[in-house]
Amino acid sequence: MKPILIRGCLLVFAFSALAVEPVKPGPFLVGVCTHFSQGKGLLAANLSLIRQAGARSIRDEVVWRGVEAEKGQLKMPADWATFVKRAAAEGLDPMLILDYGSKFYDGGDKPRSEEAIEAFTRYSEFVVRTFKGVVRHYEVWNEWDIKIGGGTPGSAEDYVRLIRKVYPRIKAVDPSIIVYGGGMTPSGVNNGWLEKMLAGGALPFMDVVSIHTYNYGRPGRERTPEAWAEWMQKVQDLIAKHNGGKQAPLYITEMGWPTQLDKRGMPPRLSADFLARMYLLSRTMPFMKGIWWYDFQDDGWRAEYNEANFGIVRPDLTPKPSYFAMASVAELVSKAEYLGRVDTGDADVYVLKFRMPARREVWAVWSAHADDDWQVTLKAPQANPKPLTLKQVGGGGVERPWGTRNWAEEKGAPVLGGEMTLVVRGAPWLVAGDLSGVTVSGVRQRPFPEASRVAVETTAPPKP
Repeated sequence: MKPILIRGCLLVFAFSALAVEPVKPGPFLVGVCTHFSQGKGLLAANLSLIRQAGARSIRDEVVWRGVEAEKGQLKMPADWATFVKRAAAEGLDPMLILDYGSKFYDGGDKPRSEEAIEAFTRYSEFVVRTFKGVVRHYEVWNEWDIKIGGGTPGSAEDYVRLIRKVYPRIKAVDPSIIVYGGGMTPSGVNNGWLEKMLAGGALPFMDVVSIHTYNYGRPGRERTPEAWAEWMQKVQDLIAKHNGGKQAPLYITEMGWPTQLDKRGMPPRLSADFLARMYLLSRTMPFMKGIWWYDFQDDGWRAEYNEANFGIVRPDLTPKPSYFAMASVAELVSKAEYLGRVDTGDADVYVLKFRMPARREVWAVWSAHADDDWQVTLKAPQANPKPLTLKQVGGGGVERPWGTRNWAEEKGAPVLGGEMTLVVRGAPWLVAGDLSGVTVSGVRQRPFPEASRVAVETTAPPKP
C-alpha cells in the first residue's frame, strides 16, 4: 500500500487486491498489557520492571470518552500523555488502542451512525497527531465483538464500516504507523466473527491482523501452549484464504493464563511454564510477529477472581514465577533465528533450535506430557566436546561437562564421554554452547507421577 500525492497535497492510499503485505523477516515483539490510563500502577517502577522482564512494548489505551470530555472538544489528559511519552523515553514501544464509546454519540454505544463514525475518526486522527513520532502502533478498538466499551456486541460488518473510515484518515496523519485491525475475543475467532470481518473486506484497511487467544478455560490439553500453536496455524490458514493465498503478519494483543483459585486458574509455576512455551512456540510460525501478555500487573487481591490474577507481578509489584519466565526467554524469542525442531521420536518432547546474532546456538527443551519425567539424551559428534550451559526457564543455570554413567541402574556401568542426559518436564530448559552436530539419540520415560503426590498439610495442627 503506497501513499500517493494528489492535487492540494492531500495524502491518500491506493489499495491493491492483496490485502496486507506478505510475511517478511523482522524482529518479534514481546509486549505486556498495562492499565496506566486507568490510573493503575506506579509508573516509574512499573516501567523499570517491564524493561527488566525483557518486554519491549506496552499496550494501553486512550479512550475516546476521556479525550472528548466535551462534545467537539479534543484534549489529551496530561497523565495519559505522560505515561505514553515516559514509556517511549524508557525504550518501550507503546501500542495505543483507539476505543470505546462516547456519551455524545449513539447513546455511548459503539459508533455505528455516520455522525458517530466521523466523530470517532476525528478522535483517532487527534490521537495519532498528538503522538506522532512517539507511537508507531495503533489498534482500532478492543473486542468489538462483545459488549465491552458499549452497551451491545458489535457485528463484523459494523466493524468493517468503522475501520474503512478510520484507516486512511490516520495513515494520512502519519504514514509510518502500523494499524492493527480485529482485536476480537477468542470466541470471535472461533464463532465466525473473524471470518465475517475478513470476508467483509477489512484486510485492505489494516496493516496487520490482531486477535486475542485465551484458552485457559478449556479442558485438558486444549488449554496448553501446544494446542494454542496448532490453533494459531488454523487462524493463519483462514487469513491466507482471504489474502490471495499468502500468509499475513499476525499479532496476539492479549494472551495469558491467570492464576486465580478456580477450575480455570492454574498454579503460578504452571502459568510461567505455559508463558515460556507459548513464546518459544510462536517463533516456529514465521507469520507470528508479536505477543502482548495480558497483563503485566495483577488488578487486585481477590484470589478467586480471574480478572485480578492475570499479571506477572502482584499489585505491589512482587514478581510471580511468570515474570522470571518472561525474563528468561524474551531476548531469545526477540532476537534469535529459529532453525527448526529436532525429531526426538516423541511428539510431546520438544527440542527447538535457535541461533542468536553472535552465532551462539540455543536449544529449548521441554516435555508437554501431562505428567512424569522424560530423559533426553544428547550425543556429541566428536571426542572431548566443550561443556554446555543448562538454564531452566525462570531458574538458575549450570555449566555441564559432557559424560554420562548409568550407575543407578547398571552395576559397573561405563562412562560414555560423548553423551549428556537431561530430565525435563513442563518448564523448558535452555541449552547453550557448541551444539554443531549434536543430535538427540533417545528419549526415555522416567515415571514420576506428580499427580499422585499426597497433598502436604500446610496449616498448623490444633493445639491440645
